[in-house]
Amino acid sequence: MKRGKWIASHVPELIAGIAFTIMITVVFANVVLRFTTGKSLVWTEEVAAIGFIWTIFIGAAVCYKERGGLIGMDVLVSLLPPRAEKYENLILDALQIVICIVLGVLGWIFAMSAANKSSLSLKLPYTVYDIPVAISFAFMAYYAAKRTVEDVKALRSGAEENDKEE
Repeated sequence: MKRGKWIASHVPELIAGIAFTIMITVVFANVVLRFTTGKSLVWTEEVAAIGFIWTIFIGAAVCYKERGGLIGMDVLVSLLPPRAEKYENLILDALQIVICIVLGVLGWIFAMSAANKSSLSLKLPYTVYDIPVAISFAFMAYYAAKRTVEDVKALRSGAEENDKEE
């Protein structure tokens, strides 16, 4: 049960890790093959590119998962008083939900528009290259929604503490 819960809470990390492992393995194997035989496999370039794209976009969602994992507004937030900082976090997280949903939908539309085009050597639809954008922003929207709920709870608990002090 614990393992299943851990896996469910670390899906983006697992996807990015698998993509990175595939990319590194294929590139390394192709380098060894080229060094030992003087020949390389054409399809490895596509697999490496797909692994790289999935690693980058899903990895961005992994970084976003923890507050401060990506570049933020930390300098401005640190200048605010603690109560204002809570409101600022709530506003930014709510805004990030909207932005991530919009970018996720646009990423989905873009990925689906490439479904009829296929890659040269593997004949994979270009959707395989483009869909990580939509998936990444879906994860980010989920994490922003979780943060927004936490922000509301923090504001409520702060308001309750202020009521007790008065």
